[in-house]
Amino acid sequence: MKNIKVSSFWLVFISLWLFSACNTAKRAAREAPEGSTDFLLKTLVSNQVNAQWFSARAKIDFADGSTSMGGTANIRMLKDSLIWVSVRKLGFEVARAKITKDSIYLIDRISNAYDIKDLSYLQKTYNVPADLSTLQAIILGNPFFFTKKLQSERAEAGYHLFGNGGGMNTHYWLDKKTFQLQKMQFKDEREQREVQMQLQDYQQVAQNQKFSYFRILEMNSRDTGKVKVELKYSQLEINIPKDVHFEIPARYTRTSY
Repeated sequence: MKNIKVSSFWLVFISLWLFSACNTAKRAAREAPEGSTDFLLKTLVSNQVNAQWFSARAKIDFADGSTSMGGTANIRMLKDSLIWVSVRKLGFEVARAKITKDSIYLIDRISNAYDIKDLSYLQKTYNVPADLSTLQAIILGNPFFFTKKLQSERAEAGYHLFGNGGGMNTHYWLDKKTFQLQKMQFKDEREQREVQMQLQDYQQVAQNQKFSYFRILEMNSRDTGKVKVELKYSQLEINIPKDVHFEIPARYTRTSY
């Protein structure tokens, strides 16, 4: 039972493990030669998905070496306001979470339990700053920048942007034809932690935007060991308001995860 609870918790917060101290890249020069570093950086930023409301279903497969599980998550987001997640297994809701600018709320349906924490909990436990906008951008498949000083080179399948800042080695690979982000990789040598995200199956969504419907997230650190998460999105809707009801039953007992 403990493994199920821990895994459900990870399904909600897995993406926050490494992304710390991120700053949005400044807009590159308005005009730059195609394939140049400035052009690639500008394209990387302009290809970000922008949505006031976002909702989707995600099939999730999670493995960390000792635990392996799958489930389905219904994800709903209101930009700069909240993230609502319902995790289901075999047709039943096993966990529900709500993340706001300052708090995390988690309901465990299996154990009839709940927990409420400040976002500072993430910083204390996983050594990452709590940032709602960071998690929202990761769900959308948008890049993050640890340094504005990037170099570029041609790669076999396209282009490679890379740099080092604040002790973080940063890499982005872009498709040679569409310039869509194909993979991000970050490695913190000091903390001995690494994360890599592959983005595949881009499809057009609202407002001529491109969204990656399939992601593979691989992480490794002293604290977590090797973790692999596969996410396959479906039923995606953008800018359509959704119900984000969240109520903790009176009979549930507060616990700590």
